[in-house]
Amino acid sequence: MEKRTVTNNESLLCTLHSNDANHQAANLINWQQEFDQLSQGQFLGVINEVSLPHIHVFREDTSHELRQQCRVEDGGLWLGVSANNKSCRINHQRTSHDQFLCMPGGLDFELLTPDNFSIFGLVLPKSLLTQFAEQNEEAQISQTPRGLCIEGSGAGAQMVFRQYLSLLLQPQGNRWSSITQEIILQDAVQELLSQAQQVSASHVGSHQRLRIMKRVKHYLSDSRLKTPVTISEICAAVHVSRRTLQYTFSECLGMSPKQYIKIIRLNQVRRRLLNCDSARTISEIAFDYGFFHLSQFSQDYMRLFGEKPRQTLQHNHRYRSEST
Repeated sequence: MEKRTVTNNESLLCTLHSNDANHQAANLINWQQEFDQLSQGQFLGVINEVSLPHIHVFREDTSHELRQQCRVEDGGLWLGVSANNKSCRINHQRTSHDQFLCMPGGLDFELLTPDNFSIFGLVLPKSLLTQFAEQNEEAQISQTPRGLCIEGSGAGAQMVFRQYLSLLLQPQGNRWSSITQEIILQDAVQELLSQAQQVSASHVGSHQRLRIMKRVKHYLSDSRLKTPVTISEICAAVHVSRRTLQYTFSECLGMSPKQYIKIIRLNQVRRRLLNCDSARTISEIAFDYGFFHLSQFSQDYMRLFGEKPRQTLQHNHRYRSEST
């Protein structure tokens, strides 16, 4: 069994390898687990994990079919989603590969996972759940026979969630501090719960919507958009709930707050590329405006402007050479 640690910007990435299912079960912190190997052959398992101040994040890869008896520490909460588009069973019920699973601490549950399975997981402590409840009273999780399951999350939210977890758990890390990483994760979890709750906020009047939009636009200054901005942060700044903010943006702009922020940031990046006279790369400029996944950034940029970022940069260089 091998243990390796890599430190980047205050966050600790720990990679654990095992060649036995029992070792794999013991390697994951904050859990009580027992694994039974169901398919034949030499078992191989890997856990990549980051322990942030209030959230434990991991990706678990297992080579063989397993029966996993699991329990998260009392008072906490586990969220899990397939990392390689394979489905599993929880409490004898089949799940879809794109479904977010959720179990509260202190309850036993069983996972049946297939060969070559990979799953992202987050373990949240009780204190963080209490904070979520105070900030976002409308976010709820519905009880189902398979335990707890978050329904209604959009494909776009799932993709962004997986992309960020992949980035967070890669060996080279990123330039954000562990505090910033946790803020982003907390907001992503709250966004997930908020999207799952289908509640109308149509009581918000037109004058109130205009006031909210004015406060939001004032808050989202150019300098602030160069740092990660969470929906929870905006709600606190303009004194509204997530539900009210979502409804206001939908009614006023026909898009979500996250979509609006992304579009504004893409336009900021384009202005920088059109006026770029330094040696900074496209990826560095994109990261300055909160785009941590370069290929997704390029797709979003192409979709919005009809050209790739490097084409914009080439237009800028050609224009400058013709002007001199």
